[in-house]
Amino acid sequence: MQRRIKEREVWSAWVRYEDHPNEGKYRPVLVIDVDGDRAVVMSVPFTSTVPRDEYDIEMFDWAEIPLEHISTARISKTIVIPVYDFLKKLGKVSDDDWDNVTDLLMRYMERHGIE
Repeated sequence: MQRRIKEREVWSAWVRYEDHPNEGKYRPVLVIDVDGDRAVVMSVPFTSTVPRDEYDIEMFDWAEIPLEHISTARISKTIVIPVYDFLKKLGKVSDDDWDNVTDLLMRYMERHGIE
């Protein structure tokens, strides 16, 4: 099945654990960019924990997506996920949350020399 995944959407996707890459769990992720040729999606994972550093940002409109609880976007953990690891679309982020996340992502990338 071909999934039509677009930026700004929030999906439930299989996210592998950093310390055990053969294991993971489904969690909500925000789609930042889609590369159809390689069928991969750059995503920002959400967590239910409070922001822990300057690159974690609380989603103000989390209930509109809808997510089940207050959520934090973890910019420093931006990952590439193959399209086949996406399970279902949960919703879409608000304009304000999108602007906040992408602004912070740009600052993170500039600071760490990522293009």
